[in-house]
Amino acid sequence: MTSLVKVHEKLLLDEISMEIPKRILDTFSGLIRESGSEDESTAAHFLASLLKEWGVPHTVHYPSIYLSVPKKASVKTLTSETKWFRAKTSSFSVSTNGVPVTGELVYVPSAQAMDRYDIFDAKVKEEVNDLSGKIVISEGLAMPEKVATFHDKGVLGAIFINPGKNIHDGICTTIWGSPDLDTIDDEPKIPVVAINKLDGEELKSMCQTGKTVIELSTSLEKGWFDCPLIDLFIEGTEEPEKYILLHGHLDSWHVGIGDNTTGDAALMEMARICYKHRDKLKRSLRIAIWPGHSTGRYAGSTWFADRFALDLDANCIAQVNCDSPGCRQATSYEKMDWTNEVEDHCKQSIFDAVQEYAKGKRPNRAGDYSFHNIGITSFYKLSSSIPQEQLKEKGYYPVGGCGSNIEWHTEDDLMHVADYEILHRDLKVYMTSIYRVLQATLLLYDFRKTADEFMETIQQYQEAAGEHFSFQQAANEVKDLRRSLEGFYMKLQSLHMKDLSTPAVREVNEKLLQLSRTLIPINFTRRGKFHHDPAVQIPALPDIAPALQLAALEPGSHRYRVTQNHLLRGQNRVIWAMKEAQKLINLL
Repeated sequence: MTSLVKVHEKLLLDEISMEIPKRILDTFSGLIRESGSEDESTAAHFLASLLKEWGVPHTVHYPSIYLSVPKKASVKTLTSETKWFRAKTSSFSVSTNGVPVTGELVYVPSAQAMDRYDIFDAKVKEEVNDLSGKIVISEGLAMPEKVATFHDKGVLGAIFINPGKNIHDGICTTIWGSPDLDTIDDEPKIPVVAINKLDGEELKSMCQTGKTVIELSTSLEKGWFDCPLIDLFIEGTEEPEKYILLHGHLDSWHVGIGDNTTGDAALMEMARICYKHRDKLKRSLRIAIWPGHSTGRYAGSTWFADRFALDLDANCIAQVNCDSPGCRQATSYEKMDWTNEVEDHCKQSIFDAVQEYAKGKRPNRAGDYSFHNIGITSFYKLSSSIPQEQLKEKGYYPVGGCGSNIEWHTEDDLMHVADYEILHRDLKVYMTSIYRVLQATLLLYDFRKTADEFMETIQQYQEAAGEHFSFQQAANEVKDLRRSLEGFYMKLQSLHMKDLSTPAVREVNEKLLQLSRTLIPINFTRRGKFHHDPAVQIPALPDIAPALQLAALEPGSHRYRVTQNHLLRGQNRVIWAMKEAQKLINLL
């Protein structure tokens, strides 16, 4: 990093102010930004008015996106004495439309049922068999895989016990974004509700001590809604066609201060600063603020990925999600997300910005990460979080936002969740991380780390498969790629001091971009380019991940032979990608 870039970076960081974030939080604190609602439109118009005030060129799109908006739900016992329990239904649950579903309640423990169970656990214990005609009750959130499994076992409806006094809102469809012809029939097919822990324990006790009949009702509004999506483009000076996509969601459950008003405030502050100092940006910054995150399974970002797919493929150098920054007590950066090729960049940026050591993990299938099928390098999703020691002291269970505060997705996500000092810190992290990519002569991707991850994954799968399948071909190809990458990066050392406009620099950056387009999809997707995988967790190198189950199958059985066939095809895809990556770097 040159001395001039350091000076400019400090200038941008010194520009950070809480004036605009406070205005946004004050305004949004009186709104419930449910997608498709008047309040969401009011919020979008307010943000657009700020952009207009600053002179920032922007567009407000109005995509038609498919949403399911929960309205009300109830649970009632019909055995001995009638009792009502407070409940919420999940987005894309079946709506009973005033005709309750009635059935015997059966307790099905979560696969990880314990005092502090994983509320995101998506599995049902394998020994659970036919549940035809029953209403089940289980721990955790209404995760899509679990809802689908219950349907397959014949249940009439499902009740999920949340681990605290509040009930967390959520969504239970596997469809990512608005459906296409491949996913049109994949919506959940049973009514689903959530209740709090106290009521859940009472219902569990009732059904374990005798036959308990339950009446379950849900009401949702489902359809296509035109929703505002803010899209702004701050043009760089040297390579304006190439850009980072920085984004976050506008809509919320309830007031949603920590998820995601603070994120919207951060995005707007970064827009203000970067536009004011646009003469200091070499590449461009595109900022998008989505609708449809909560009740459309990331429908806004998915629409954007579809609508601008070819441009994103050609020009987007990274996508950066901004969700739940600036929440109280969230001083740790040990639960960050990034794709491996930018790990070193992210860790260094965080340390330089706030003098904190960071840890990151493979991004899970969530949080408006709607761009893996295009193959875009990604970093950050949720922002800072409460340190693990404090979480244990407070007795907090894991949640999916609000800096680990358990007000996440509840009516209690109000102004007290925000912390302006922490928001300032998180803004420094985002600004440092983004600015360095925009200014770097060579894109800050190290695909040697990606190859190392591939080698570890293939070794894990080989150990699991044992003699039942050989991944030797894939292992050899990845080792060859790793060696070639070492030579490739050695050649790049002489280019770091060149100008961005130098033909050799542009050639290398294009190769780095194409490496991401080749290697990210095989590590994060099963479906083809420009299509969206379902909202279920996807393991590393997913086409060969069934190796983990192969050894447990009866050799020679139908399932065993089908799995072997699947692994052969999957290994072919992995090998093909390795060879394509080799072609790219060998041509330098």
